Amino acid sequence: MPSLSRSPYVVALLAACASPLAAQHRKPPALPELEARARRDSLDAASFYELSLGYYRANRPDDEERALRRAIAIDPRYAPAYLSLSYLPFERRPKLWQEVRKGKVPQEWRSAVEESRRLVNRAFLIDPLVDLRVLGADAPNEEMLTIPEYGSFTTAVLLYLGIGAFGAARYERAFGALQLWVDRAYVGKPRDSLPDFLFLYRGLAAAHLHVNRIALEDFGTLLERAQKREVSDSLIQIPLGTNDYRYVLAVLHEAAGKPADAVRLYQETLAGDLGHYMAHVRLAQLYRRFKMWNDAVTEAQRAVETNPEDATALLELGVILSEAGRPADAEETLQRAHASNPRDVRVLYHLGLTQAQAAKTTEARANLQQFVALAPSRYESLVTDAKQRLSQLP
Repeated sequence: MPSLSRSPYVVALLAACASPLAAQHRKPPALPELEARARRDSLDAASFYELSLGYYRANRPDDEERALRRAIAIDPRYAPAYLSLSYLPFERRPKLWQEVRKGKVPQEWRSAVEESRRLVNRAFLIDPLVDLRVLGADAPNEEMLTIPEYGSFTTAVLLYLGIGAFGAARYERAFGALQLWVDRAYVGKPRDSLPDFLFLYRGLAAAHLHVNRIALEDFGTLLERAQKREVSDSLIQIPLGTNDYRYVLAVLHEAAGKPADAVRLYQETLAGDLGHYMAHVRLAQLYRRFKMWNDAVTEAQRAVETNPEDATALLELGVILSEAGRPADAEETLQRAHASNPRDVRVLYHLGLTQAQAAKTTEARANLQQFVALAPSRYESLVTDAKQRLSQLP
């Protein structure tokens, strides 16, 4: 069998996976432009995330990290920033990928690797469909590729292509390559013989492509296997446990328009771990969607209790309280949200709306005016709405 590491085609694929951030923009803005945009939109997480990509391209990892942490300080739910932070140790020490794979991580880098795993997990649980280009894709190990059942060199390249395309957010190509790999490498073999990583990557690719049936089937299989044992696969870079698979499956059911199944799975997730705050968050929003206000408030309160450091949970609770017709409670909660994270200007908008609802005209005007003055450019629609409401205040 030819050496995979010497194949120009495979080398090109691995190079694309090893520097996923660089491929995010065909013609990326110049760094001075990104810095100017971040100064102009100083309260916009997205502007600092884009700036971090500029620093990545300029090989300035310390500045990149500062920009990413600023993005998270503005929006604690900005999942792509957590993924980028998880990649930084490997950017600073490129051979760390191999050291992790071989279990030979130097002592001084072990805490960074562990934090990287936590950051990947957090990003993925905040948004299971987060853009994974920043994660990169690890290559299959030689031992796996030399097992006779995996077939020819062409079959091996399909596996590289599938995982590499997934790491580059080319989900259609990833799905097609992984499916073809299965068709060739596992022809005539039962579903039970397929490896866990296939279900993870193909299931996520299917979810991104809205192929809901396959996404649900693949994550259902992962959950069933995880219930029998702890899933451990060298090609899975996203550290998930049994309850995490249950949670992701709930998210996929919700996306597939099956809210009853989603509620059941969120509740089962919480039965296994009451501290799974994103399950509380998503359950609260699901109840809110159907105007089940008591349940929505309860779950939003539990989200705050399980992760008090996330000021976004306070904002969401305040919005739900306001929509539930409890303006006094909503105002108090939104004031706490603003004190917890004054960088999140959305709080000012919702605080102004709530105070207008309670006929507190002076306070409402002050907060809406402040929101209009501070809001980043991507909040244009909210700014337009705030201006209209200001014009209607007595």
